[in-house]
Amino acid sequence: MVESLKMLMDISILGWMTASVALGLVFGAIPGLTGTLAVIILIPFTYAMDTVTGMATLIGAYVGGISGGLVSAILINMPGTPASVATTFDGFPMAQQGRAGKALGVGVVCSFIGTLFGWVCLITLAPLLAKVALAFNHWEYVAAILFGFTAVITLSGRSVFKGIVAALFGLAVMTIGYDPYTGVQRATFGTDVLSNGVQFLPALIGFLVLSEIFMQIEDIRQRFIIPKQKITGVYMTVRELKDSAWNIIRSSAIGVAIGILPGIGGSFANLVAYNQAKKASKDPDSFGKGNYQGVVASESGNNGTIGGALIPMIAVGIPGDGVTAALIGGLMIKGLSPGPLFVVHYPDVMYGIFNTLLISSFIMLILMLTIGVRFFPRVLRLPKHIILPLVLIMALVGSYNTSMTTKDVWVSVFMGFAGYFFNKFDYPKIPVVITMVLGLNFEQQLRMGLKNYDGTLMPMLTRPYSLFFVVITLITIAGAVYKAVKKRRADKKADASINAIS
Repeated sequence: MVESLKMLMDISILGWMTASVALGLVFGAIPGLTGTLAVIILIPFTYAMDTVTGMATLIGAYVGGISGGLVSAILINMPGTPASVATTFDGFPMAQQGRAGKALGVGVVCSFIGTLFGWVCLITLAPLLAKVALAFNHWEYVAAILFGFTAVITLSGRSVFKGIVAALFGLAVMTIGYDPYTGVQRATFGTDVLSNGVQFLPALIGFLVLSEIFMQIEDIRQRFIIPKQKITGVYMTVRELKDSAWNIIRSSAIGVAIGILPGIGGSFANLVAYNQAKKASKDPDSFGKGNYQGVVASESGNNGTIGGALIPMIAVGIPGDGVTAALIGGLMIKGLSPGPLFVVHYPDVMYGIFNTLLISSFIMLILMLTIGVRFFPRVLRLPKHIILPLVLIMALVGSYNTSMTTKDVWVSVFMGFAGYFFNKFDYPKIPVVITMVLGLNFEQQLRMGLKNYDGTLMPMLTRPYSLFFVVITLITIAGAVYKAVKKRRADKKADASINAIS
């Protein structure tokens, strides 16, 4: 481990890591150009490198890409990556209040701590957590996703009914296209654009980024998206760190736990972490209005998934998300195959991956606190007539790059108008995101489970991990109902008191 760390201190390796982290930060900060794309672009450059240098370069882009998403989420209310969706909830209101510097600083520091937490779990708990991940069958996934759906209740805003309608819309969108088992087309309305279904990333880009562009165009008389302000208060105080400690630990742990589950990743972890932070807060009503604890939760959670996703990749050769799938490709190009014997056959590469994650997190922290928090606000505070067309082009390019087809561009445009009307009619957008992230996976796992167990749901109640998720799902729903009833009684009592006085 120490020898590997010394080797990574070579000036050329550090140079490649710094360049890749910077590239990842830029790609993460631009809506549509994700960290996954940055990693894929860098793979050809690793052909001539040795294995450790090549993996260091790719992981640097991974860390930068996840961390960079907070920039546009805070400054223009458009998440640079799916992993930063929840950062917009409080980050952008903070920027509108003149606290962009504090929001950026909190996001960067918590991204760093979340990555470190994932690194600690990676080097200490990888074998154990890999076994837990392997123990997940169809029913464990179904139960875990059901628990994830309960976030719809908390994140629906003032109307749970509207939240449920929004969630059903997200589920309906993800069922478009070919049935995964019968091959029959469904809900395509006879159009070629929808024949292959709706890809998650183009839909998300349209629903969150294009819709915000449309809203900003409507208010074009306001020249800038956020008011002019000095970037101050970037560094978190000791008091803020102390107050955020439990939130950071809980959110990072959520990120690691979700990261080890293939196919879910940071796009869901940030929402779960935010949801749990809001539930645990003494002032939940302040969330969504500029509470920095919302940024703490989102950024700790999404960066925690990095270490989590690397655990199944190294231990069992299963990618935890799209980026780790690209990393496996990078290893296979070098003739290496991750899996149970990876630690025996290639310990130098494994320790190189461990230490690269550690060093990349420090590089990200230094780059963002010294350059990024000053540079990005200046770029993103261009007048609307300049910044909005640029973001629009980048978003549509990102949609096209998903499958290299214009069908995804049209999907983004449609979802952009859908998101715009959600804003106009005050329907919450986050339930849509939750069900789009989880919907297709939920359907596949549920149908496969029913097929393998003769159409019965009982295995979900007899397997320990799935039963655990079922129990906490029921507790969450019961808690939400109890709070709603209690609030309604309190409102009725207050109205009765007012009527008695009058």
